[in-house]
Amino acid sequence: MRIHITNIYGQSSKSVAMIAQNTTAEIAKSLGFNELAIYFYDINVDNSRELSCRIDGILSGVANGDIVFFQSPTWNDMRYDEAFIAKLQAYRDIKIGIFVNDVLPLMFESNEYLLKRVVTLYNQASLLIVPSDRMLRFLQKNGLTVRKTVIQQCWDYPTAAHLEIPMAKPYLNFIGNPEKFEFVRNWQYEFPLHLFTAPTEIVKGNVTFEGWQYTTNLISKLSKGGWGLVWAQGHVKKYMEMCVSYKLSTYLAAGIPVIVEEDLSNQEIIRKNDLGLVVESLEQAINILKHMTPADYQAKAANVKRFSFLLREGYFTKKFLLDAVHKILQNS
Repeated sequence: MRIHITNIYGQSSKSVAMIAQNTTAEIAKSLGFNELAIYFYDINVDNSRELSCRIDGILSGVANGDIVFFQSPTWNDMRYDEAFIAKLQAYRDIKIGIFVNDVLPLMFESNEYLLKRVVTLYNQASLLIVPSDRMLRFLQKNGLTVRKTVIQQCWDYPTAAHLEIPMAKPYLNFIGNPEKFEFVRNWQYEFPLHLFTAPTEIVKGNVTFEGWQYTTNLISKLSKGGWGLVWAQGHVKKYMEMCVSYKLSTYLAAGIPVIVEEDLSNQEIIRKNDLGLVVESLEQAINILKHMTPADYQAKAANVKRFSFLLREGYFTKKFLLDAVHKILQNS
């Protein structure tokens, strides 16, 4: 028996989706998993026979009785994902674990019609790895019948970057595109916002543009201090209440305390480990910061330093993958 995991290639180097899958696959390989590389492309260039042959090539190292973890979605269209799982089902005694990275019908309102198809795809798995308890309950209400499940909890962020000792500086850091996150467009709070994106005229107010940074540079810059902000509005906010935020792990891996909304899916981790502030509004957060001492900040930063070892060493991913293997092979 061998254990395999899918991994996407071919997207932009800025793609968080690809970075997250690549990171998961690398950690899985350290546990002895075999990688099944999937290229991101326009599947309309393939007819059904060509698509079948393409997937056969990817699965050439898979044998009857193996375990395959499928990172979902592949971003190659639902038809590709459905064809891939159908191919796996043809193997005798195959065991399929689907790791839900993102749920397209929940990410984009225009894709809500795909929810039934996505849940049908998930129901073909022996086990499902989901971001949060809230996501699991939502899927179950919408037809999920998979009995064996594992909760992800956090994205890992392995890095060998040089990290500073964070200072209690009066500013907030935010990673995100202003076109997607409207609240950054007119930042009038007294604590400046360090925005990690290219300068744009649609953003006004007390904002410093840090530009887009690749992973190593990004985490090094963040580690200098301030607070990491995880925030959203509208449809994005609804999704973040169920998914796991990659930017949250980025801030924590950098060693800085965070400010998160109380509805964030994994806010309980922040509360239990005292990794920052869980608040109802930005106004509440700013008011707390006004009265916070450097000693208060350093106490939270010390908690983050301890916790972030788990993220930088890949322990969340190792745990949920090993838990998943155990559950797949045991009658529990």
